[in-house]
Amino acid sequence: MFCSNCGKQVDDSATYCWNCGAELIRYNVQQKAEKPRQEETRPAWETPVKEMQEKETWESPQKAEEKTVQQEPAWKTPVQEPADSAGFGGFGPVRMTEETSPEEESAFVPAGYSDTVVKVSEAEQEYDYRNLPTEKPEGIRSIYLFDFLIRMTERENIPVLIYLGVNVLIIGAVFTALFMLPFGWGIVAGLIVYVASVIMALSPVGEFILRVQNGCRKITDPADINRLEPLFREVYYKAKKANPMISSDVRLFINDDESPNAFATGRKTMCVTRGLLSHSDEEIKATLGHEFGHLAHKDTDRVLVVGVGNTIITIIFMIIQIGIIIANVLVAIASVFSRHGFLISIFNALVTFLSLIVLRGLMKLWTAFGVALCMKTSRGNEYQADEFSFNLGYGNDLCRLLATFGDVKAKGLFASLASSHPQSSDRIARLVQLGAVYQR
Repeated sequence: MFCSNCGKQVDDSATYCWNCGAELIRYNVQQKAEKPRQEETRPAWETPVKEMQEKETWESPQKAEEKTVQQEPAWKTPVQEPADSAGFGGFGPVRMTEETSPEEESAFVPAGYSDTVVKVSEAEQEYDYRNLPTEKPEGIRSIYLFDFLIRMTERENIPVLIYLGVNVLIIGAVFTALFMLPFGWGIVAGLIVYVASVIMALSPVGEFILRVQNGCRKITDPADINRLEPLFREVYYKAKKANPMISSDVRLFINDDESPNAFATGRKTMCVTRGLLSHSDEEIKATLGHEFGHLAHKDTDRVLVVGVGNTIITIIFMIIQIGIIIANVLVAIASVFSRHGFLISIFNALVTFLSLIVLRGLMKLWTAFGVALCMKTSRGNEYQADEFSFNLGYGNDLCRLLATFGDVKAKGLFASLASSHPQSSDRIARLVQLGAVYQR
């Protein structure tokens, strides 16, 4: 007899097929003759419904398994990557990898200052500061300008108010002289112009101007990005978690100053010096924690007002300088037709030279006065920023960093800031009182 399943010949006494294992069914002659005829002649509409459903839904275990694999999410499907280029022309061993899920990819968003996506390790994925909420003041203080003006009325900000008032008086006096206005109207005009300059200083334009003035540039070196971005991410996350008022898009910049330092200004700008990169990662994080403390306490507006609000005074001095130069040229032309032209030329050149020196000296003194006056208010804020960094867990490293200050002399704005800061020894003593451990 033959197996009805695979067609192989089997013994008449066998119960199962030796080839496919199917159960053998024996028919008598009548059944063998009738059954094929019944299956061939039975109309399709006479097929039982249950039999048709079983026929349509039943699948072999192999097909069911293949279907299950195909229904898995695309990001979990193993993909093949070519072997390393060091292999035999790409025909080496194949490495199986698993693509990252959309949730995991969201953790790889770089900090705002970087255009390069740096994939941090699994231990650092928790520092995704962009997922933290940002809180804002309520009422009228939700407008940043009004919030700034209200904070200026606090007792500790009286020196800043004095500086702003003197600026208004100088601008008003210049408007009075140039446009021959009554002194009162000149002061009003000066106040309007200066308020406009303060608004500009508190805007992104003001932050941009201050960055340009201090040589702050975007970080583009891949080595610097790969080192600073994980540090920035960690400190940013901890700082924003401690104070949700911190902006969610603070950007990090760098300048070429060789002194180890950093500064924050406005609401979204933080800059580190090239010299800071010579220190350990922990000390860099301690410095960033200190600067985030300034952002959290909104101390940075004072520097911004001094750096950009002072632009109006600078423009006035430049206008006066141009006027002196034009007058010098006119006097020189007139001296050609004078009998004492030689003496007039010498006197004119001497007056012009002395006037320009005096103007530049006054400008430097005025800038130094503004910085010193405003930073005098911020001396206490330096201790608060140190405490903020300590509370983030960087107190010991901040002590070690402060002990190195003074080894390299800072230039520009950093020199002015350092001259008005408390002594490093006093700051270290405060940190030790808070519980930091410092060893020489």
